[in-house]
Amino acid sequence: MLFHFKLDGLEPQHQADLLAIEATMTPRSAYATFTVKTTGLRAHKDVEGAYAFLRTRMAAYHVDALKELLEKLKIDLDRLVRLMKNVPTIMSKRPAQQ
Repeated sequence: MLFHFKLDGLEPQHQADLLAIEATMTPRSAYATFTVKTTGLRAHKDVEGAYAFLRTRMAAYHVDALKELLEKLKIDLDRLVRLMKNVPTIMSKRPAQQ
């Protein structure tokens, strides 16, 4: 699954964080990230409850890929949800910069 975030109008740090997510995503973690975005998952204080909910929406290997992504980025699930909230996605690979 290829997608990228629409960065127009976002603060520079927010843009940088979303670009870091894009750059770090593997195909499996991209699927998991998109699932997190589209399920309407809210920032949870109960992290295990959030992961339990996600396990009902995707395969265990996607959840594992999501956890690996979060570890590489050094962020938690709550931060990922807040970064992606209200940011449109475009269903294609980001065009190369010219």
